[in-house]
Amino acid sequence: MAANGHVYFTCLDNGAVTVLKAGAATPVVVVRNPKLGERVAATPAIADDTLYIRNAGRLYAFANQK
Repeated sequence: MAANGHVYFTCLDNGAVTVLKAGAATPVVVVRNPKLGERVAATPAIADDTLYIRNAGRLYAFANQK
């Protein structure tokens, strides 16, 4: 999925998310989150500058601290 000038890749097996800068000539990793340890159960969503990821038992929300 793409939003806010970034491309987001989610590993369905363990929930790890890698964020790349969109439009870069070569891939530039912006951030990598730790593995969530469970299979992702739905397509991640972005709303109000927050990334939401749901797995079998939890709903995670990732955002920059303000």
